[in-house]
Amino acid sequence: MRERLLVLRRLGAFMVTTLMPALVSLVAMPVIIRGAGAHTWGVQSSVQSAAMLFGVAVGFGWSVTGAAETARRPPAERPQWFIDSLVSRIFLFCLTAPLMVLVMWLINRDYLGLVVVGSLAYLVPYVGADWYFVGEARPSRLFRLNALPQTTGIALSVVAMLLTNSIVVTVAVQLLANICAVILSVSAIVKSSPEVLHFDWSISRALGRLIAQRDPFVTAATSALYVTSPMLIINLFQPGALALYAMGDKLFKSSLTVFAPVLQVVQGWLPEGGAKNLVHRIKQAARLSPLVSIAGAACILLLGPWFARILSQGAIDFGFDISLPFAVIFAAVSVTQVFGLAFLVQLGRSAALAKSTVVGAVIGVPMIIAGAVLFAAHGVAWAVALSEITVLIYQLAVVIAELRRRRATT
Repeated sequence: MRERLLVLRRLGAFMVTTLMPALVSLVAMPVIIRGAGAHTWGVQSSVQSAAMLFGVAVGFGWSVTGAAETARRPPAERPQWFIDSLVSRIFLFCLTAPLMVLVMWLINRDYLGLVVVGSLAYLVPYVGADWYFVGEARPSRLFRLNALPQTTGIALSVVAMLLTNSIVVTVAVQLLANICAVILSVSAIVKSSPEVLHFDWSISRALGRLIAQRDPFVTAATSALYVTSPMLIINLFQPGALALYAMGDKLFKSSLTVFAPVLQVVQGWLPEGGAKNLVHRIKQAARLSPLVSIAGAACILLLGPWFARILSQGAIDFGFDISLPFAVIFAAVSVTQVFGLAFLVQLGRSAALAKSTVVGAVIGVPMIIAGAVLFAAHGVAWAVALSEITVLIYQLAVVIAELRRRRATT
């Protein structure tokens, strides 16, 4: 009973931490759309979505397996391990940011200021410590040091939009808040370490640490490719449909944010029972987490058009015909997050996790391009849904096979 109460309390804490920024972001949407215009908001959303792809090169897989690795390590070893990853990610940020600015400027020639500030603002969090706090199972630190500064930045950016009517100034405020969140998080980890931490700025050793991150990086890169490619492809081939797809993408990602506490709790809860209870806990999580996914999908399907009308103030015609594929996408992605980032990582099958994302990208990207050219936003949404279902089937097969193998050996 105490264990269940602990899990519920931890779930509640993670929910507050993740839901608050999402809710403030949704409240900010109507203000930004009204002040900047639907298309400019679509461009901002495209830059934010592209940051997920370029952020993979900065996070380099730590965002995929970092929480599980942190949970597995002795508490005394965690701070130095994080600092080593931080140094590597700072070097990667310096290489990636200019590349992202160049690519997004080539796609959006009339929005250089927004592209520069937006690229920096949305890449900075990949240098942060959110996954580290999740692995520590310390939602309070995640809230105080990461979520609260970022949420404050979003709220202040709304004020900036009302005062200046400038999308560049609005995003610049978010950039400053994201930088503050990283500084606060790193400072807290350094201060809480029982030993003096060493910042090793050797470029060769910093890059050498990336070798161990090969499988998580492949997983994150291919996953980000088919998660972010729809916005980029629509931006290239169907710019007129950018705002419509961006609205569906925002609703989907906001719902995924609501689901994030479930994933975070599962990631920390699985290894806490030890190796002997791992299979039992995986089976418990496999029975319960899909129920949350189905409930979330139903909300997107039924409430999505209503929310879209409110958020865009009627400027974007988002109906049930487009909310249905996004509901399917959410159901598939939320389940694959649990099966992949929690189950496969704890079962020692990170390579299978990487393969599943490669399968999804190979199948999904060509369908997304075809869907964009032939059916605009609707075609892209259904292409993404089919690719995510393929990934889910693959991961489910691997998890079942691994559980059967372990049962046979015992």
